[in-house]
Amino acid sequence: MDVPAAPTVVLERPAPCRDAVKAEELLRRVVAPALAPRSSWSVIARFTRRRGGLAVEGEITDEVDAPVAHRVLTEPGVECSSLARAVGVWATLVLDAEVERAARTPPPSPPQAPQAPVVEPTREPPPEAPDRPTSVLLAHADGERTIELGVSAFLMGGIGSGVLAGPTLFGIFEVGRGWFLRPGILVGRTLEGISAQDDVFATLVAARFDACGRIPGFYIEHHGIQLDVCGGGEVGFQLFDAWSSASGSTAPPPGTLALLALGPSVSFRGELGSGLAVALRGVLDFNLLYAETGVPTGDPFAVVQSPFVGRGELGLSWQFR
Repeated sequence: MDVPAAPTVVLERPAPCRDAVKAEELLRRVVAPALAPRSSWSVIARFTRRRGGLAVEGEITDEVDAPVAHRVLTEPGVECSSLARAVGVWATLVLDAEVERAARTPPPSPPQAPQAPVVEPTREPPPEAPDRPTSVLLAHADGERTIELGVSAFLMGGIGSGVLAGPTLFGIFEVGRGWFLRPGILVGRTLEGISAQDDVFATLVAARFDACGRIPGFYIEHHGIQLDVCGGGEVGFQLFDAWSSASGSTAPPPGTLALLALGPSVSFRGELGSGLAVALRGVLDFNLLYAETGVPTGDPFAVVQSPFVGRGELGLSWQFR
């Protein structure tokens, strides 16, 4: 005799959303009071990303894994809790209807005498299709694009005023197939007393634009380390406004120098969860306008720029889509 039993709740893959653990617990809690007509029934949920939102595919199977009901629900946003609740309510209604229908169904007739089994010819399984080559770049579903905003602090040298430090604001915009655009602005000021050339103080204002490819590590989504390899350039100016007191110079400050530099950058990005990530970035540029700017004849001090400009950055970013 068939006795109603609690179904098994299965989440086939980690949900690609910020509240994956909460969504799974909510799904199990909603389905917990429901009963299936017989044991070994299952409620299966599959969460996936779609253009501009998330989707959940719900399926109910019986004791022989035959499909009983199927439903797809979608919702904009990045959290799965509401979808988990909705598919749980749907599964509960379907299971209640199946239990009621089974109670009205008459018992099966006695089994007939067994017949001789029919032996079918053995068929060899079809050959498996070869694995398709995959790109080393980060892959998303068609139409899906990510956007990040972030802030970082930097140390920079090679542009004639010792070591500079300051903040950077940047954005990361995916354009497709693992390629990103990374615009940013930075403002820096000379640090006194930590570099070999600290005779002159300067303020730097610049903007940078990079094109990047993102290479993911072998981790589950939103819990790993990624490598961003970029190439781009920056443009700005540096205002030399004062000699240090140690220089003893009485000449006027050197004035303003333009900055135009091109070069690569590499960033290691570690995901912290809930869209938050920490990034360690290195930039090496060739300064196309590097120069040695002297002061009037007889003054021993001058601003000497290097053709190579280096910068290290440490910051945080938030992926909100």
